[in-house]
Amino acid sequence: MALFAAATAGYVYLISLIIDAISVLDNAEDSLTQTKRYALIVVPVILGLTFAVGTGGYIQRILTNTIALNTVGKMQTQMLHSAHARDFADSQTEPTGELIAKFTNDVSVVSAGLVRVLGNLVKDVLTVIFTIGTMLALNWQLSVFMIVFGLALWPIIEISKRLRGNARDVQEHIGVMTSELKESLGAHHLIKTYGLETREQMRLDVSFSKRIQLYLKLITQQARVDPILEVVGGLVIAGVVIFGVWQLGSGTANGGQIAGVLGGLLILAPRLRALGTLNNVIQESLSSVGRIFDVIDREPSLEDAIIASDLQVSEGRLELRDVSFSYPDGTLALSGFNLIADPGQTTALVGPSGGGKSTVMHLIPRLYDVTEGAVMIDGQNVKEVTQSSLRKHIAVVSQDAVLFNDTIAENISLGDLNADRDAIIHAAKAADAHDFISRLPDGYDTVLGEDGAGLSGGQKQRLSIARAILRDAPILLLDEATSALDTESEAKVQAALERLSEGRTTLVIAHRLETIRNADKICVVDGGRVVESGTDAELRKFGKVYAGLAANLGVI
Repeated sequence: MALFAAATAGYVYLISLIIDAISVLDNAEDSLTQTKRYALIVVPVILGLTFAVGTGGYIQRILTNTIALNTVGKMQTQMLHSAHARDFADSQTEPTGELIAKFTNDVSVVSAGLVRVLGNLVKDVLTVIFTIGTMLALNWQLSVFMIVFGLALWPIIEISKRLRGNARDVQEHIGVMTSELKESLGAHHLIKTYGLETREQMRLDVSFSKRIQLYLKLITQQARVDPILEVVGGLVIAGVVIFGVWQLGSGTANGGQIAGVLGGLLILAPRLRALGTLNNVIQESLSSVGRIFDVIDREPSLEDAIIASDLQVSEGRLELRDVSFSYPDGTLALSGFNLIADPGQTTALVGPSGGGKSTVMHLIPRLYDVTEGAVMIDGQNVKEVTQSSLRKHIAVVSQDAVLFNDTIAENISLGDLNADRDAIIHAAKAADAHDFISRLPDGYDTVLGEDGAGLSGGQKQRLSIARAILRDAPILLLDEATSALDTESEAKVQAALERLSEGRTTLVIAHRLETIRNADKICVVDGGRVVESGTDAELRKFGKVYAGLAANLGVI
C-alpha cells in the first residue's frame, strides 16, 4: 500500500516534470533530437511510477482479500461454535432464518467492508498523505487550499450517526425476511393443498416492500456524502486556479508547479470522495459486526460444573427426584415430579397434552436444568457430570426423523462416527431398513435429498432407529416415535423399536395404546407430576385417569 501510495503521489511530480521539461528544450535543435532528450527525461519516470503502482496494487489486492476472507471465515467458525454451544432454550426462541441471515448476509457485508477498509482506507489515506506532501514540496502556498476540505467533516460525521442505525434496521429486516421465506418455502405442501399461494405472496410482498423502503432510506443517507465532497472539491480547485494565476503573474510560481498542484487535486479528489463514501461502508459493516458478535459473544448458561466427572453407567438406572421445572417465560411444567426407570425395562409416560412428558425427555439429556430436585443416572446427578459423557450414553428416537442431505450410510453413522460399513449394515438390518436400502439405486451410498426427500415416513424413522442402534447407548428415549406413521409402517417401526429396547433402560412417550401396552411400567403424567403408575392391567383395574384415557378409542 505504501509503495502504491508513494508511486501515485509521484504523478504530481511527473506532471510538473512534463511541463518544466518542455521549457528546458533547446529550440535550435531539430524536433527529433528534442523528442529524444524529452523522452530520456520523462519516460523513465513514467515507466517507474506505472510499474510501482501496478505492482503495489496487484499485491495489495491479493493480500487484503486473503486477510478479509480468512477473517470472515474465522467469524463464521466462531458463530457456528457459539450457535451449537448455546442453550437449547435459546435456540427455540431465535428464528432459524434470522441466524442464517447473520451467517450469510451479515458476513457478506463484513467481508465487502473489510476488503474496502483494508484496501481503500489505508491505501487512500497513505495516497492522500503522500500526495499532499508532494504538493507542499512543489508549492506550499497553493497547497494550503486543501484545508477547505475540512469543511466537509462536520456534515459527514452527522450523516454517520444516522447511517449505522439505518444499516442495522436493514440487516435485522433481512433476518426477518429470511425466516419468513424459509417458513413459506418449507410449507409448500400446506400452501398447495389449501390454495394459499396468493395469501403467501401478499404476505411476503409486504416484507419485500419494507426491505426496499429501508434500503432506500439507507441509500438516501449514503448519497448525501458525494455532493458535499463535490462542492467542497470545486471550491478548492477554484481557489488554486485563481491564486495560481496571480502567482504566475507575479513570478512566484512556474507553470510546472501550478500544473502539479492541480494534478494533485485531481488525484486527491476521487480518493477523498472514496474516503467519504467509505464511511458508509464502515457504518454498514459495523452494524453487521455487532449482529455477528451478538452470536459469538453469547455465553451458554448451561455449562459443565467446575469439577465435572465423566458419567459412569453400570446398570442405567434412571431416577427423577422431586423435580420441579419452569420454562424461561415462567411457565411451570413440572412440580414435585418423581420417577424411577429400572435398568433393562421399558417405562412409558402417558397423559394429557401439556402434562410435562416432553419436558422430562428434555431434562434427562440436560437440554434444560431442573429448577429443583435432581435427575440421577446410576446415582450420579446429571448436573455433576460432563454433558458430552452424559449424552454419549443416551440415544433418542423422536417423532421427527432428522436426516441430512448426505448418503444413507453417513446418516446412520451419526450414531457412531467411528463405525465401519459392516456395523452400519448390521444396524440397518436390526432396524428393518436393509431391504429398502438395498433396493435404492446406490444402496447405502444413495444421497438423500433435504430432510430425506424421497423416503416415506416409515423409512425415515427406521433410518433414525438404525442410528440409535449403532449408538448402542444404555439409555433410550422414544418421544412419540410412531405417532406420525400409518398402520403398516407403524408395525415395522414398532418391531424395530422393540429390538432396540432390549436390555436398555427405555423411556417412551406415546399416545397410541398399542405402543405402550406391553411396557413394564406405565406412568400417568398430569399437571406436572406422576398421578398413577403400574402395568396396563393394574391401571385398568384402578379405573382412574389411565382407564379413562384407554377407553377413549385406545388413544392415550
